[in-house]
Amino acid sequence: MSRSESLYHLQRIDSQLDGHHRRLQEIKVILEDDRAVKAVRAKYDSADELLQEAHKDLRNAKARVQDQRAKIAQSEDRLYSGKVGNPKELEDIQNEVAALKRYLDVVEERQLECMLSVDEAQANFDDAQGHLDQAIADSESRNADLLQEKSGIDTSVAELEIQRQERVSGIAADDLKLYESLRSKRAGVAVAKVQDRDCTACGTGLASAIYQQARSPSKITQCDACGRILYAE
Repeated sequence: MSRSESLYHLQRIDSQLDGHHRRLQEIKVILEDDRAVKAVRAKYDSADELLQEAHKDLRNAKARVQDQRAKIAQSEDRLYSGKVGNPKELEDIQNEVAALKRYLDVVEERQLECMLSVDEAQANFDDAQGHLDQAIADSESRNADLLQEKSGIDTSVAELEIQRQERVSGIAADDLKLYESLRSKRAGVAVAKVQDRDCTACGTGLASAIYQQARSPSKITQCDACGRILYAE
């Protein structure tokens, strides 16, 4: 196997590893990104807070109704107890009862409004809870798929690392040094295959002399334009 061919096969392994590592990083970012669930949960928390406030308002409204009815009952007891004989005082009590009953209508109306508010808040809460449950289920399903994909990639990476070590062991130190240097300078691609006498990395056409050198099994030839190692079959 020629020197450039050995490096080309190493490049193919490294390119696969690069792709795997990029995907693993993407998966990591996605798994850590819970913004969608947080947004839905915020709406759920808001709906829950509104529901609790509606229940509190209803409890207060019911307490006011009960308190008002108790006042009416107390005034009516005085009115019909027979203990009050003064006509003016009786008239005052009757007026008081009438006023209390009028206000009872007001607080009962408020109680009804609170009951309707609770119904509306409950419906909104149930809807928010449904959306939250669905968001959590979607997130868990997505994460399960991603974790399964990650497991497969991890296995592939381990296999490729073994293959890489085998390849590296058969490459001269100087060739490997040049390869690694070009990898760092050329976005991870140090070796370019020659196709139709063109460098497939940058598209530059190769002079005949360069092309012939690239085919030599004993030489390392670099593209005049991009500097990458050329591999010609």
